Amino acid sequence: MRTILLALAATVGFPMLAQQGIVATVDLRDQASDRLKIELVVPSFGTGPLVFALPRIVPGIYGAMDHGRLAGTVEAFDGDGNPLPIERMEVGRWRIPEPQGLHRITYSVDDGWEEFDIRFTMGNYRSSEGTVKSDAVVLNHNTIFGYFEGHEQLPYTIHLKKPAAHYAATSLPRAQESPDEIVFQASSYRHLVDNPMLIAPPDTAHIRLPDIDVLVACHSTTGQAIAQDIAKHIRPLLADQRTYLGGALPVRKYTFLIYHNPSDREGSSMGDGLEHSASTLILLCMPLDAEAIARSVYGIASHEFFHTILPLSVHSEEIEQYDFRTPRMSRHLWLYEGMTEYFAIHMPIKQGRQSMDEFMEVLNGKLEMMRKFPDDIALTVLSQQAMERQDLYYNFYLKGTLFCMGLDIALRERSKGAFGVQELVRDLQREYGVGRPFKDEELFATIERLTGPDIGALLQRHLNEASTLPMKEWLEKVGIDWTRMERRW
Repeated sequence: MRTILLALAATVGFPMLAQQGIVATVDLRDQASDRLKIELVVPSFGTGPLVFALPRIVPGIYGAMDHGRLAGTVEAFDGDGNPLPIERMEVGRWRIPEPQGLHRITYSVDDGWEEFDIRFTMGNYRSSEGTVKSDAVVLNHNTIFGYFEGHEQLPYTIHLKKPAAHYAATSLPRAQESPDEIVFQASSYRHLVDNPMLIAPPDTAHIRLPDIDVLVACHSTTGQAIAQDIAKHIRPLLADQRTYLGGALPVRKYTFLIYHNPSDREGSSMGDGLEHSASTLILLCMPLDAEAIARSVYGIASHEFFHTILPLSVHSEEIEQYDFRTPRMSRHLWLYEGMTEYFAIHMPIKQGRQSMDEFMEVLNGKLEMMRKFPDDIALTVLSQQAMERQDLYYNFYLKGTLFCMGLDIALRERSKGAFGVQELVRDLQREYGVGRPFKDEELFATIERLTGPDIGALLQRHLNEASTLPMKEWLEKVGIDWTRMERRW
């Protein structure tokens, strides 16, 4: 695969920032070899065995990627350049039995993909990996930078060398900058992984609203500028989301990173997105049609931006204390993905951007697809088995979403329209929010306390137990003719 030379060390252009962390230098101008050469300069770790690792999985995806599969031989050296013993334990993990005097780690990696095209499946989670080419680079740091187990809280300093004509778009804080070199700082490995980058000739647009500053950064392999057209669609999206969320957005700065490659199959298109706390990476394979691209971005961006609330703000301890190798799966993907998707499909009609017929088409599509999945596993159980049951994972966007619609209807029925899932999520934000994760097993009790025992029973019946959703009953409560839906099948 096409790769670049990376050296993780202090650079000549800027002095090393004084800190007890890991310093990385990435030179995107050097693409002579077909491997990424990586060198980590590290602080003292003291005595005792040390494990160096690349993630098996990262937040926001629910299938093992084993990013260590891209790594070649890993070597360890002391300050004088003498080799230290190191042994590969498994894919993505290396043990250094005697780390005293450890100064640097070197290894090489491939990039995750050459091009985003229709030949791959959505299950590849390519938005969690990246590509390196002379004209554009998509960097997901979890694929190139490793961490030391037990030391994930160490800060990282990234020295990024790049072509002077290229712009580095990211939400990662900048410490120093010149035309061909930028120094970024991350407070921890989690913070680093949470901030992907797009480095390419500048194609950007800014959206400034009263409470948020948004950068839209794009690269199309066609060479055509698309950022301005896309920004025209994202601006009203953000305005609608502010209204839908009660008048305030959860972040003050945000970056949309959009990589486009034209589809070579007529009528075929594909998109992939991965949410982060202050950015979203969107990959598109579709014809070069500015309006069509903008519409696709609107749909993906809507879902991903709502993730700034669920699960990036409101989440369980399993997400707060994330393990990049063997994460504990939360029981609440119905909330993180199902509620997020419900917000994304409900907002357009509530804000007057969509007709009832258009909403019915979306709803019918989810109903029809949901019928292809079995009802013999509870969504909370499936959530905890998400990595093993990839064949059923998509049902969170179907049954999970439709359950959240039913929950919305039940809440509004009991409150005469005054309280629905939007208000429930706002209450959950007040209960939990950033830095205050909930205990996985206590969420239903909290929701019951905020609403009532009938809602607690609804959660138990349709989330904790295997069930068939009573769609006819729910839809007829809001005046939708069920026979009209059935005729579409």
